Amino acid sequence: MSMMKHVSYSMSLFVLMVLFQSTNQAQTLTLPRVSQYAEVSQRVGLTDITIQYHSPGANGREIWGALVPYNLVWRAGANENTLISFSSDVKVGNSDLAAGTYGLYMVPNPESVDIIFSKATKNWGTVAPTEEQIAARITVKPISVDHQEWLSYDFTNRGGSEVTAALNWSTWSIPFSITVNVSETVLSSMRAELNGLPGFGYLGREQAARYCLQNAVALDEAMAWIDGSINSEKRFSNLSVKAGLLKKLGKMDESEKIMKEALAISTPNQMNFYGYQLLNSGDAKGATSIFLENIERTPKSHPFYWGFVDSVGEGYLKQGDHQNALKYYKMAKDHAPDNRHAYLDDVIKRIMDKQQ
Repeated sequence: MSMMKHVSYSMSLFVLMVLFQSTNQAQTLTLPRVSQYAEVSQRVGLTDITIQYHSPGANGREIWGALVPYNLVWRAGANENTLISFSSDVKVGNSDLAAGTYGLYMVPNPESVDIIFSKATKNWGTVAPTEEQIAARITVKPISVDHQEWLSYDFTNRGGSEVTAALNWSTWSIPFSITVNVSETVLSSMRAELNGLPGFGYLGREQAARYCLQNAVALDEAMAWIDGSINSEKRFSNLSVKAGLLKKLGKMDESEKIMKEALAISTPNQMNFYGYQLLNSGDAKGATSIFLENIERTPKSHPFYWGFVDSVGEGYLKQGDHQNALKYYKMAKDHAPDNRHAYLDDVIKRIMDKQQ
């Protein structure tokens, strides 16, 4: 064999060996781990919170201060980093934390646990984050609980703007609070969405303005949205929102004028609903006036006419006017289907008993 052929043969053999090794590595199997992967998520307002971790078992071992030593950084799980993600800015304990994904570490002590949120998220095992990598650090107290064999995370104490996340393992639960600025998050989301399809037509802008009215936020911005909604299509729903915004801003005369315009184009159901809004706000007299106007406008052939008359009776009853309440509840029974007679008979009887 010539020198040239020998070199060519050797190079071919080398290439084949490399290819074999690469192929062999690519065929590595995925097998179950002792500490299985787990994930738990919770939404607060529009903010999604997700914790990804691997769950070790206690297996008869002493955990706190032994398997997990005191005063040392621990990965808060097994295998790769435990990760916690927030889809918007949040507050953990009393510390602000920007939206994103963080490595979750803990430093347990007998009476307290430091929780570290690290910008480093690709580590295996417990690789303590540097000071530059720490985004937030809080201190909490562990709670003694009944033995739990497998490490897990859970969300408890769920509220409108906050939730408690907790690591649970062995005889400890380690809770930490997460708070979301829901109004600001929702406003940011609405502003972005209104630049797309929801910004066309009346409904998207009406929904945004209604949210602001119900939560007393960004009222000037809401006024611009509701005006855009009305300009697109004038409806009872968006006119009533504008009336509410004007009232909230202290413009009572303008609010009353817009509400009259809204009621002029309302359906019987919408008018009845508005009456109950007044009733629930404590304005029984104003509600009764709306209920009376509604039955004057609504044909007796309407399938829920009896219910609108029933509302008049309730309005008078709230005012303590039993005589008129009795009159309209009896009228409601005259128009009600048979399956509502027992309910109305009971109301009528209770009113008559009070009159005796």
